[in-house]
Amino acid sequence: MPKSKSSESQDQATSRYSIRAVERTLRLLSMLSDGKRRTLTELSEAIGLSSSTTFRILVTLERNRYVERDGQSGYYQLGLACLELAQAYHIGSDIRQAALPELEKLRDETKETVHLAVLDKMEVVYIEKLSGLCAVQVMSSRVGGRLPAYCTGLGKVLLAYSDPQRVRAHFEQTGLVPYTAATIQKVDDLMAHLEEVRRQGYALDRGEHEAEVRCVAAPVFDGTGEVVAAISVAGPAGRMEPLASRTDIIERTLSAARTISSRLGHREVRQEVHPYSSQDGHKGRSSGLG
Repeated sequence: MPKSKSSESQDQATSRYSIRAVERTLRLLSMLSDGKRRTLTELSEAIGLSSSTTFRILVTLERNRYVERDGQSGYYQLGLACLELAQAYHIGSDIRQAALPELEKLRDETKETVHLAVLDKMEVVYIEKLSGLCAVQVMSSRVGGRLPAYCTGLGKVLLAYSDPQRVRAHFEQTGLVPYTAATIQKVDDLMAHLEEVRRQGYALDRGEHEAEVRCVAAPVFDGTGEVVAAISVAGPAGRMEPLASRTDIIERTLSAARTISSRLGHREVRQEVHPYSSQDGHKGRSSGLG
């Protein structure tokens, strides 16, 4: 989708104030944020800089504890200063503070893993995860981690309340990578599914990213009526199926989402006009979360 003139002028204005050295530094940190250790050569090649320039940036980051270098292997990884920043974000996050008591209650009631996430660049970013009380289960989700939005319960909720034209344009450009046999692979099918998610007020994930994981997710609204986050209950298929019939988990998830939304200033209105109704033909939505 072509950018509007206002968007282009805004991008140009922003780029005028951009500092190349800072952007390069942030790109390096971003590359290490997936938890994998990398060598100087790997990092320099990935961001398109010479080894000497990359080394100077890494030395500065290491001196300030934002990266650590293994003296024997030469591998770099994120340092303790990044953890301190993450902890400061957690402490100051209004959404997380409002959500945490309800997430703990929801985890205790369902005995399954609960998540809190936001949407960034059409990806889910996890800002809280409380592991379930049952047997240990393997899930790829982690606080600070990212997963594709189109094949996760949290992501589908967040996409469902986003501008459908932007959602469609993005995935028509990037495509839908199939992670499992259950992953939605056509953009038209995704858009129809998101419409259903918005209509019913919650999303189900039947192993669309991880084949053995099932999930129920619901949106969190702020005081303006916008969806700012989503919460979910996730567990193994053996305990969660038949998912659509698990009204206990669905209702508990919706109830928790309502309470968190209320703490963020949202007042439930049963029939709101959806902000993008003129664009996608949707006549309205309920912010009552189900």
